[in-house]
Parts: sequence; C-alpha cells; structure tokens
Amino acid sequence: MSQSPSNRNGPGLAQIPASHRRKRKVLSCEHCRCSKLKCDRKQPCGACTRRGCELSCSFLVPPSVATTSIHIHPTKSNPSLSNVPSRNTSATPFASLRQPATSCLDDRSERSGPDEIQDSHDSRWEAVLQRPFPEHDPIAATDTLSPFSIGSSISLQDIIEILPSRTSCDCLVSHFFNHISALFPILHGPTFQKQYVAFMQQPYEVDLSWLALLFSMCSLTLNTMEPSDPRLVDLWPAGSHSKEQEAVTLSRQLQQTAMVCLLQDQFFIRHKLSTFEALLMVIYNLSHNESVDQGWALLGMALNIGIALRCNVDSQGLNHLETERRRRCWVGILTLHTYQAILFRDIDMTFLLDIKTTMPADVNDADITKEGISRPSSSPTQMSVMMFKARLFRISTQICHHISGPSRLEIEPLNKFDATIAEEQQRWDSTYLVDGAPNILDSSYAYWCILQTYAHQLYLLLHRPFRHSQSSYFLATSRERCIASSAALLGIHRQIYEVPLLRPYLWLLRGVTSLKALHAAVALNSCLLDMPSSFDSSSYREELNLLVLRIESLSRRSAICLKAHRILLQLQTQFGAENPQLPNSGTRIESTIEDWTDMREWFGPDLFNWNLDNVGNLPAV
Repeated sequence: MSQSPSNRNGPGLAQIPASHRRKRKVLSCEHCRCSKLKCDRKQPCGACTRRGCELSCSFLVPPSVATTSIHIHPTKSNPSLSNVPSRNTSATPFASLRQPATSCLDDRSERSGPDEIQDSHDSRWEAVLQRPFPEHDPIAATDTLSPFSIGSSISLQDIIEILPSRTSCDCLVSHFFNHISALFPILHGPTFQKQYVAFMQQPYEVDLSWLALLFSMCSLTLNTMEPSDPRLVDLWPAGSHSKEQEAVTLSRQLQQTAMVCLLQDQFFIRHKLSTFEALLMVIYNLSHNESVDQGWALLGMALNIGIALRCNVDSQGLNHLETERRRRCWVGILTLHTYQAILFRDIDMTFLLDIKTTMPADVNDADITKEGISRPSSSPTQMSVMMFKARLFRISTQICHHISGPSRLEIEPLNKFDATIAEEQQRWDSTYLVDGAPNILDSSYAYWCILQTYAHQLYLLLHRPFRHSQSSYFLATSRERCIASSAALLGIHRQIYEVPLLRPYLWLLRGVTSLKALHAAVALNSCLLDMPSSFDSSSYREELNLLVLRIESLSRRSAICLKAHRILLQLQTQFGAENPQLPNSGTRIESTIEDWTDMREWFGPDLFNWNLDNVGNLPAV
C-alpha cells in the first residue's frame, strides 16, 4: 500500500493532536523575535539590556506559536555542501520569519504604552541597520549567489588525506609555535592545542576554516625547515633526490588546499574568527614565500572580515580569552599592512590609523584565561615582537604618507621621523641585547635583527630625496645615512644566512627580508656612484657581490629570490666597480633607476629599461 509523503517521512505535524505536540524551543526573547534581532538567549539578553528593557525580556511562548502547526518542507541541499561537515547555527526560528512583520508590533500596541511602542520602533530601525550576523543556516546560504561557490567541490575525506601524517603534523605545528609564532602571534597556543586535539580525535567534525588555518600553518612551517631534517623523512618519496623541490611542491599544495577549504566554507559570505585567522596565515605565508603583492586582494577581504567580526573593538558578551584572540588577529592584520606600506610606497594606509583599536596585552599565552589576564611581565613576552611591530605600523604609515606628499622635501619632518626611528631602535636595544651584545640564551638577537630591517628600510625611504649631490635638496648627511642603512641591511642579511645562532630564521631570507636587501643594494649602488673618486667603496662592493651569491643560493626555494637574483645580476653589470665615473655628469645618477623605492617595477623586468650606458645614464629620448 502506498504511503503519503508525510507517512514516508514520519508523521506530519498536522496529524499530531495539539495537546501532544512538542512545543518549539524558543531561541529568541519576545523583543528580539519581533524585532528580528540576534538574541544571545541570556536572561535578560544582551539586546534587551542595550535597549534598557531588560525587565520585560521574556522567553515565554505566545499561544499563537505554541498551537500553530507549521510544516517546513525539506529542501534539497546543494550538492556542493554534501561533504561539508554540519555546524551549529543560531538562525532565527522559521516561525518568526514566516509571520507578517507587523503582527508582533500590532499585538503589542494594544497592550503597551507609548514608551514601549517607541522602543519597538527604535528596535526595528536598529534591526534594519544591523549588519547581518556572520553565521547563517547552511541550506539557506546555498540560495546566495557567491562568486566562490561555482564549481565542483572536493570531499572532506580527500582534503584530509592531503594533510601529512599525524607524526609530521605534530612536528610542523610544534616547530611553528617554537620558532615562528613569536613573529606573528595571532593564535593563542593553548586554544589551538585543544582545537588540534579535537580535530585529530574527530577529523570529520572539523570546521573547514580552521582546517584551512592548519593547512597554511603546515605550508609555512615546511618552508622554514631544511628538507634534510630527519623529522621530515616521512614527507618525501623513497629514494627522492630532490628534497628541496619536493618541499616547495608540497608547501604550495598545502597552501592551495588551505584556499580550497576557505572556498568550500564560503568564506566570502560566511565568516567567523577561524576564517579571519586562516586568511591572516595565508597572507603571511604568501608574503614570505611568494610575493607581498600576491596577498593584496586577500588582505582587503581580511580587513573587512575583521571589521565585521568587530576584532578592532571589544564586544559585549565575550570572555577575556576570546577578546584577546580577536585583538591579536587585528594587530596581525595591521602588521601585514606594514609590508605593503614600506615596500609599495604609493599605497596610503593612514585610514587604518583612524579605526578605533584596542591593542592586545603584552603577555604570554599562559597568562590569558577566560576569567582574566595576568599583569604584564617586565621581561619580553611571546607578544613583545608583535607589539613593537604594531608601533612600527603606525610609524611606517605616517612616514609613507609623508613621503608621498609635498612635505617629503622639508627638513623638519625629516629630522622628526629620524628621531622617532632612533627612539624605537633604543627600545629594541634595551629589550633584546645584553650590554649591547647578542643574547646567546634565546632568540632575542634574531628578533632584534628582524626589527632593525624595518628601521633601515624606513631610513632609506625618508632620505632618498636628499641623497644625490646634484639635487637642489642634497644633504651630505642623507647620503651618508643611505649608505649606512643599506650596508646595515646587507649585513643583517648576511648574518641571518651565516651565523649558526640565527639559523632557525634562515627562512626569512626567502621573503620580505630579501626584498629589503634588494632595496638596499639598489640604494647603495646609487649612492656609491655619486661619491667622489677618492672614496674607497671596495668593502661595499664586496658586500654587494656576496649578496648576489646568497640570493642565488636562496633562489632554489624562493620565487622572490629567483626574481631578485636576475635584477642583481643586471645591477652588477651596470653598476659594477669596474664602471668608470665621469665627472660633471649632472644627470648620471638622478636618472639611474629614478624610483628605486617602487618594488613592483623591479619584479617586472620588462617594464624597466635596462639599456643604460656605462655610467648608468638612461638613454636620451
């Protein structure tokens, strides 16, 4: 005997006597339900508390809802979501969505005074202006047209199988928190540890955005380790003869899978804190292994997601731990903007200085709990480098705004910013050096070196307009500063490459640090060619030649260094020590790589005219 559709799917709601029907669990209070607001289900709820009507906050089920049967027909889910694990959502009850928008207001108008009616109108206005909540019902989300939802998806099982073995993952995650995290501490270690253990126990219940974070973390960490490291032996095929190439290939595969996870989690329209964390890790990875400009579009998306999640301000209802996690992510995105500001000088980041921001606490992970935060330590913490980078973000943003305007040729701002950078350098000295010497007991000296690269990069940007003797704004001190800072950048690059104490940070030379060294090489050559013939430049030329050799060695695992090496070879040819210097050539240097602060032109060799004469002049047009 055939069954009706309702019998095939179990008894329909209409067939159950009203007295036996199970009452719908109320997920929103009366005020929030009528105003279509997100309710946190506290008593009283946060929305009613903000509106001053906490005394009337009630979760009683109105008779009309308790006795009315509403049958929701099953909706065929989008095939692209069939392999995505389910999530707990807090969507508005279907019943309240189906009712006319004025029903609650009309009913309350009969039993409410003028103040309550006005409060209801204000609440409705607030509801209209409120940003949609990031979490959405998975089925309802499929009705939204997203530019990233087109195309076939990969099953969760196939995604998880791309991950390295449990042993290798443990090694990569441990290495990240021991040697990388302090440079970009957007994660709270103990929280990640719990999430990681939960994933390993129930891998198919994972949040896809968190899985993207894990993939990108493993990709980044793999690039920081030597392929010959015995801890990585399980990652390479038996008898592999090219472990360096295998490492590059696997790292890129892991990074690509991180993006797949974000796409299948529909991060463009659905986002949460794990989405923000994963995007930041992806961009940081790109900056240090591919190119800073490749993360530019993602950086804009991450910024907007961070604002939508209110990571820059403290939200009500969050404990101390969740608040600090958001603050750390926000300062993380500021430091990523620093790369863009100091490497691409035409991008004005000053709008970020106007966004209200609460900085994270300068404490260790263990000092942060849900209940509170311990007093800041007088010693450097796991967050100290990041706090210095946050200060650098503000300084570099102000400097880059200054050098893009007419004030770049004024002496007073030049002296002011010089003094500001010098003050920061003194702070780093007192924090990370021991009586002016490297600390051999921890990674302090590595942090000092990293921060110094920012300072000398900013010195070069500030003094460039004043460094040439044929310029009407020439300052001998600026030329000296450019030479000194260029040499300092090359010296730090060489130390990280050669000094055993800094070996764990060799990976930095495959990204942003080598971009700064390239900038220093171009600036140094420009200044040396402008020096009098009596000036002995042999030591500087030797440093430049050594840089070329280091960059060539690094280019085997770095796309950035591969491109930089080609440019440095051109510089060697055009500005080598053997090139004669002709006196009274007023334009010989001013026209040489006229804008040696525009990093993007260096990475598009076809855009640059390398047909210079033997003294570095551009041919006359």
